[in-house]
Amino acid sequence: MAPEMNQKKFFIKTFGCQMNVADTERMSALLSEGGMVETQDASQASLILINGCSVREKAVHKAVSFLGEMKVLKREEGDTRTNNEISWSKAGGPIIGLGGCVGQLDKGEIFKRAPYIDFVFGPDAIDQLPEIVHRAESGDKYKSYTEFDPLMSYSTETKIASAKAQAFVNIMKGCDKYCTYCIVPFTRGKEKSRTISEVLDDVAQLMKQGVKEVTLLGQNVNSFGKGNPNVAGLEPKELNNAIGKVGPRAGDENFPQLLRAMDSDPRLAGLKRIRFTSSHPLDFSDELIECYHPVTGVKKLAPHLHLPVQSGSDRVLQKMGRHHKIENYIAQMDRLKAIRPDIGLTTDIIVGFPSETEEDFMQTMNLLDRVQFDLIYAFAYSPRPGTRASKLPDDVYKKEKNQRLNRVLAHQLTIGEKTFARRVGKTLEILVEGSAKTQSMDHASGDSVWTGRTGCNVIVNFTSGESRNLIGKLLNVKITRSSSLSLTGELLVDPNHAESIATDSEAIWRNAPKNFAYKSPIQSEVVV
Repeated sequence: MAPEMNQKKFFIKTFGCQMNVADTERMSALLSEGGMVETQDASQASLILINGCSVREKAVHKAVSFLGEMKVLKREEGDTRTNNEISWSKAGGPIIGLGGCVGQLDKGEIFKRAPYIDFVFGPDAIDQLPEIVHRAESGDKYKSYTEFDPLMSYSTETKIASAKAQAFVNIMKGCDKYCTYCIVPFTRGKEKSRTISEVLDDVAQLMKQGVKEVTLLGQNVNSFGKGNPNVAGLEPKELNNAIGKVGPRAGDENFPQLLRAMDSDPRLAGLKRIRFTSSHPLDFSDELIECYHPVTGVKKLAPHLHLPVQSGSDRVLQKMGRHHKIENYIAQMDRLKAIRPDIGLTTDIIVGFPSETEEDFMQTMNLLDRVQFDLIYAFAYSPRPGTRASKLPDDVYKKEKNQRLNRVLAHQLTIGEKTFARRVGKTLEILVEGSAKTQSMDHASGDSVWTGRTGCNVIVNFTSGESRNLIGKLLNVKITRSSSLSLTGELLVDPNHAESIATDSEAIWRNAPKNFAYKSPIQSEVVV
C-alpha cells in the first residue's frame, strides 16, 4: 500500500565503512517502524541525518561539507540574514542530526560552527534514535547523545529496511588494538561481542526475509568472542598463529567457532555465502585459515579475505603500533593460498606515515608484488586528533604523500590486470546485485547488463536475455574479459536452475590421490 501523503519523510546520507552502512540500515529500519518513509530527496524530508566517518580527515570534511549544504533547507526562500541574526532554534525546515563516528568524536562542538543542527549522536545511541527525534521535534534541541554503553555485554538485532539478498550483521563492536593512527577506539569504544547463539538466531531471522549472503562486521572480527564463555564446548577451543596464542582465551567463544556453527546450523541451510570484515593480522589465526579449506573448512565461507597490512615496512609498522612483522603476514597469506588457490585477497595501505622514507615505501611496493592482491584500498596519512600518531611530526610533505599514493595505486592496477586475467575462461557463481551502471557492453539487442560479485568478491558485469528481475539470484557466468578492476561475462544457465560449479580449489581436493595427506597449517612448521 502506498504511504499516506501526510507521512513524515527522512533522508540519510552515509559516509565511511561497512559499519556505517550497517548503522544506516538500522536507522532506516527503526524510523520506518515508527511510521516514517525514506526519501532520496533531502528537500522533501522532515528529518535529515548525516552518518559520518572520522577515520580519515577527508571523510570528515565530506560529512561536514554536506552538513553545510543542508543549512539552506532551514532557511526560508529569500532570507538574507546572517547566521548570527537567525534564531536557529525557532527556524523552520527539517530536523537535522549528525551521527556516526563524526558525531561521537565531535560531542556537540559542531553546534558552535553549525547552529542550525539540532542534535548529535554516536553509534551507541542509534537504538534511541526515534526518541531523540521526538525530543527534537518537541523543541528539546542542541543535545549530544554520545555516551558509550557502560555494559560489558553486547546484544542487538539486525534490522534491514526491506527484503534483500545481502545483509550486514554486527557481531562485535569496538577495538582494543589502539594502533597509533586510528581513531576507532575513541569513537566505537572497547571490544564487546555478541554471543554465538544470538548471532545464529539473528541470521536465521534474516533468512526468512530472503537473505542469502551475510557479511559479519566488527572493527576486528578475529577477536570476536572475547569474554563470552564457551558454554557449548564449541571447537576450536584455542587459537594460534605464527606470532603465538591470539584472540580470545581458551574457554571463551571465538570467531572460527562462530563460522563453523553457522555452517552446521540447519536453520541456515539456505545461506549461500558468509563474508566478514575487518581483520587484524595479530588475531588472524591458523584455525581461521583452516575455515577456508574447501573440504574440511566452512563450506559457506566465501573465498575472500580483507586483511589490512597498512605498510610493507616493519619499521613503519612498529611506529603504527601494529605489532606484526611482514614475514609473518606473508606466511599467513602463503598458508591461505596453499589450501585455497582461488582465494581473493584485498588489503588497506597507508602511505606517508610520519618518518616513512622512500625505502619504507618501496618495501610496501615489494609487498604488493609478493602477495598479489586483487585490490587495495590505499590512503595518504592524515593525523587524527587524540591519537598517539597525531603527536608525531607529520614530516612527509603533502606533495610526496600524494605522489606515493598515485604510485602505489598505479602499481596495483598492473597487478590487478594479471590477477583478474587468470579468471578469464572460468565459470564463476555470481550473486546478482543489480543492473550495471553501464549498459554499453557488446551484446545482442534487447539483452540487459547486470552486475554482481563472485565468491572471491570480484565485480562481474554480464549480459542476459532474461526480462525478469535477477537481483538476489545466484547464477553461473562464464568470464570472457577482464580489466584491472572487474570482470565481464556471459550468463550460462537458466537463472531458475543455476548449477553448482566447482571452484578450482574444490576440484583440486576432489581429484587428489586417495593416499594424499593434507597437512594442516596448524601442524606445519611456523615461519618466524
